[in-house]
Amino acid sequence: MKYYSTNKNAPLASLQEAVVKGLAPDRGLYMPERIQALPQAFFDTIEQRSFQEIAFEVAKAFFGEDIESDTLKQIVYETLSFDTPIVKVSEDIYSLELFHGPTLAF
Repeated sequence: MKYYSTNKNAPLASLQEAVVKGLAPDRGLYMPERIQALPQAFFDTIEQRSFQEIAFEVAKAFFGEDIESDTLKQIVYETLSFDTPIVKVSEDIYSLELFHGPTLAF
């Protein structure tokens, strides 16, 4: 699959180019040309899935053509191995705290 710049003024890139470069030459973010739709069964069972299981299924929709499933699963589970608490902000509003990881970056 190829990845395009959100500024739409840069050549298409492979996944490897997009990951290594980070930003497109026109300073846009790279996005896949198409994203596979998640099946209804994913949404029907989302409450029973772990954060890692959800992330893996979403990652497959973005990168499944470029990374073998077993490799992608290993990447997701290794990089998301920290707690991700859901905190109630107000009535019917919750926040997923992603800053508990090793880099405190999310």
